[in-house]
Amino acid sequence: MEWSKRWFEGFKGVIREGVPLAPKSHIRIGGPARVYVEPWAEEDAALVLRVCSEQGLPWVVLGGGSNLLISDEGVDAVVIAIEAWQRVVKDGNKLVAAAGASLPSLLRHAKDAQLAGLECLIGIPAQVGGAVAMNAGTATGETFDRITSLRVVDASGALHTLERDQLAPTYRNGQLGDVLVTTATFELESGKSAQAIQDAMKEQLQKRNATQPVTEKSVGCIFKNPPGDAAGRLIQAAGLKGEAIGPIEVSTKHANYFVNKGGGTAAQVLELIDRVRGRVREDSGIDLELEVKLWGY
Repeated sequence: MEWSKRWFEGFKGVIREGVPLAPKSHIRIGGPARVYVEPWAEEDAALVLRVCSEQGLPWVVLGGGSNLLISDEGVDAVVIAIEAWQRVVKDGNKLVAAAGASLPSLLRHAKDAQLAGLECLIGIPAQVGGAVAMNAGTATGETFDRITSLRVVDASGALHTLERDQLAPTYRNGQLGDVLVTTATFELESGKSAQAIQDAMKEQLQKRNATQPVTEKSVGCIFKNPPGDAAGRLIQAAGLKGEAIGPIEVSTKHANYFVNKGGGTAAQVLELIDRVRGRVREDSGIDLELEVKLWGY
């Protein structure tokens, strides 16, 4: 991919070449970004997408680095990081969250404001923008359950506000197309104390920690749950818990997680994905669908 810094005249933020992406990935795997940008405001993000549209440059948005497997060779694209956008503002019984705010930060704001409804998102290692793009969730709820509107930049660099009735998310997919989310507005419930909300989050987090390898390096769930079943159950039933290729292992705690024991590669993760899908298909007849996103392939 050919590019020139002069195309981004007027941009406020960071532009660098060859930035390593493995440290920004939860599984600590992946090569560098061809171009890495951190816009300081949504207008700067709009300029980046406008340049990409005019110059034919591919682009991707980097959130918290979960649900993401980056090629060992890296990403030949403009990687847009939104970690500078972290503001969360209370507006009555709503919270307006910037896309770079972490879910833990969003949940702290909700608890402190005594606003309930986001407890189901506790323990998900994501930023708001990534959670929206993926419609991240747990067995007890999803990101879009509480969203009333989104502020986005489209692929041409234009800014829009999308109301809830314009959005049609599905399981683990926000169905937003080629847009960059800048803010999300969540409508929540008043009337609960901060302590009650804290207790509800603590209960959910204890269940999550008991069943998932939260302290190990992983991308989160590798596969989507098929209708009426669970990918982890199918993988375990096929006898694949603990299956490994090099240091990449099917978690012995939750079979829908692959953990990096140290020094693993994206190629090894993909090889293990293929092995697991094939064995599950043989065992149950079900073809598992990837939940993790692949970059650089």
